[in-house]
Amino acid sequence: MIRIARKAAAVALATAATLTLAVNARAQTGEKELGWFFTGELTAVWAAGNSQSNTFGLASSLRYVWKRAQVKFEAGGVRAESSLTTRTAIGTSPEDFTLEEETVTRKTAEAYYTRGRYDYNVSRRFFVFGGADWLRNTFAGIDSRFLVAAGAGNTWLDTDRTRFKTDYSATYTFQEDVVDNPFLKRNFAGARLTYDFWSKLTSTADFTSVLIADWNLDNTDDIRLDLTNALSIAISSALALKPSLQLLWRNDPALTEVALVESDGTPTGESVRVALEKLDSFFTLALVLKL
Repeated sequence: MIRIARKAAAVALATAATLTLAVNARAQTGEKELGWFFTGELTAVWAAGNSQSNTFGLASSLRYVWKRAQVKFEAGGVRAESSLTTRTAIGTSPEDFTLEEETVTRKTAEAYYTRGRYDYNVSRRFFVFGGADWLRNTFAGIDSRFLVAAGAGNTWLDTDRTRFKTDYSATYTFQEDVVDNPFLKRNFAGARLTYDFWSKLTSTADFTSVLIADWNLDNTDDIRLDLTNALSIAISSALALKPSLQLLWRNDPALTEVALVESDGTPTGESVRVALEKLDSFFTLALVLKL
């Protein structure tokens, strides 16, 4: 497995170097960069021994750029597991015993997403777009959320060092929760507001900030915010390190089921529905490959 991974990494680096030379040559001519562009991110943490846990994350972005339009596809996810070991000493004295261990592994985080979008520049400052995205975040109570959007936006600033865009769209959502809420509709219309900010801080560091705000027009208390701030630090022309922080906030969170017990701890065999936390956060440090 390690040998295969090394070969794959060598192929990826060789491909990145070749494509980077082509991109640099095109940039020196002053032409707008058109065609296919790919970015991949890998996040992984493993711990073993007295404590066992693992976190694995992937993210990818593929886009095609024309002179006045572009199409973009993104997909990714994160999954974390931890193992709890319980030790029990069985015997008659501290000098005469046997040690038994039981290890239970549980998922502690899981979220996946895919999305696609098409943008067309009507003018230098105005564009129209359409897109769709899918999300699964079971720990936030969402088994499946599929959303389609159509709208328009403005490019307020677009230079070699700074870019700032906003867009506004009408949406329609198809949602399945882990625990069904009988008082809310699964399918509903909504409105979305987004900003996209990028700044080149230094020759090797870029900062990005993206905010997506969704409003459920059927249940006006249901407001969702998705804010991601990231700093990309170039290692080479094709590789970068990228620490990022994503905050997911929902004013009217999904429900979860909690076992009901009596005051002395005796299970009743029943459960109650309670609201989950409003805020989820994800901090990642990823290795980024740009082609």
